[in-house]
This record gives sequence, C-alpha cells and structure tokens, in this order.
Amino acid sequence: MAQCRRSTVSHCSLPAESFFIPETRTLFNQLEELSHRSGVSRAVAFEDFLSASVAALGHPLMEDDYLQTIEKHKDGKPGKRGVDKLAEMFATLVNLMTETREDILGDLFQGSITYGEKGQFLTPGPICRMMARMSVPEEQTGIEDRRSINDCACGSGRMLLAAAEIQPNWHFVGQDVDRRCVNMTALNLGLRNLYGHVVWGNSLANTSDLILETGRVHIWGNAIRKVNRVPLPNREPKQIDVTPPPNLSPESTDSMPIRSGNNPPIIPPDETGPTKQLELF
Repeated sequence: MAQCRRSTVSHCSLPAESFFIPETRTLFNQLEELSHRSGVSRAVAFEDFLSASVAALGHPLMEDDYLQTIEKHKDGKPGKRGVDKLAEMFATLVNLMTETREDILGDLFQGSITYGEKGQFLTPGPICRMMARMSVPEEQTGIEDRRSINDCACGSGRMLLAAAEIQPNWHFVGQDVDRRCVNMTALNLGLRNLYGHVVWGNSLANTSDLILETGRVHIWGNAIRKVNRVPLPNREPKQIDVTPPPNLSPESTDSMPIRSGNNPPIIPPDETGPTKQLELF
C-alpha cells in the first residue's frame, strides 16, 4: 500500500511574541488594541506610545510634541479612541514598573517589535546587575560625591538602572542611535526619578540630535526636559603620581609594573612570548 504524504507550504509570518517578564503581556495586549483602534502598525503604535509618554512627563514644555503625536489616534468616539488607550497604557506601564521593578519597556520592545532585528538584543537584567556589582562601589556616595556613569549604546537603559540600584544618586548618561531606545531610557530614568541625560546620536561620530534630561522635577512638574548639552562633572580631575622612586635608575623603569593610583600594578605583556587569553571558567 502506497503511503500518502501531505506536503505543507510554510508561509512567511512574524515570530510569536516572547517575553521574559510575564507581566509584559498585559501591556502588549493593550498595544495590540491601540494598533487596531488607530489603524496603524504595531511598530508605529509602540513608537507613538513612547513619544506620547515622554511628552506627558515633559508637560507643559513638551505639549506641542504630545499633540502632534496623538493626532493620528483621535478618531472615534470618546472612550473608544486610540488616544484613550494611550492614556490607559501609560497607567499600566507605571503600575507594572512599580510592581515588578523590571524593564517592562525593553521586554516589550525586544519581544514584540524588533525580535532582535539587526542584532538588537538587550542584555538580560541579571547580567546587568552582575556587571554593575563588579564595577560600581557598594558604599553610598550621596549627592555630594555624585559620579557620572555612561552607557554609549544604552538600549532601554538596563545597565544604568542596574547601577542605580547600587548608587541611586549618581548621574546616568545614555546614548543610542535609535530614537525608540532614547525614549525608553528616558522613561525608565524619569519614572524612577533618576538624574540623567539621554542622547539621541552616534556615539562613535559624537553626534547629538536630541538630549533629554531626567530626574530634576521642577515646580511645574515636568520630569523630562529637552536640553542643549550634557553637563560635565563639577569635580577636579584626580592627579596620579607617575614619578618613579628616586632609588631607581632610568633604565630600570622600562621593566617596572605600571601602577595607577591605589590600583594593583599592571604587568606589561611579554612581547617576545605568545599572548594568553584570561580563563574565566
């Protein structure tokens, strides 16, 4: 008896949504409803949600940005319009961030918008926290001894958020070429009342098309502002004494270990021998 086989043709389709934070799906469902109500793609709905949320936190100075963003979401009856869903999504975002203390926006962005397109994968939260604990001092410095920390490809700002868990009074600076990432980082910093600056531009080319400042809530209430520059730290640079000990001859200093401040000496590599990669595990 001949065996009957059925051939199936696979159709091109978007991959299924996948989230690391279960609560993210609540915001995703509202995003889908916004897309349906306003007749725009999911990607456009997400970008407009970010822009409207940033402008809402920038009220009243960013009111024109808000009105321009919601223009395409105003059709329909009150309560059933896309703009109504935008307000609901903002409230949901605040509640989920308060409940989980996690990066809901970044999870939604990677799991339902980009799917890692162009290698745009965000560093998992536990890895960010591990790196922060390896590089940020645990002793609280306070506002007087505030330091600046920079992520030149910040994504949704996870590295900065991880550092803020240890040093909440520091100055957090993020840069990214993707405007969506700039808005996500600004929201993540602004809703946590963290002082920082987020730059939309190319870190390698040192371009700056937009700078958003967060964490200085003024008397009229805006938590995000457009500014013209990122302020430099108001501290004198540390001086490092590189003078060799007086009992050594100039010839002997060529083979000395290099020391920076109180850090352990850095042993120069042996140029005559093969290099060896550090074994981590």
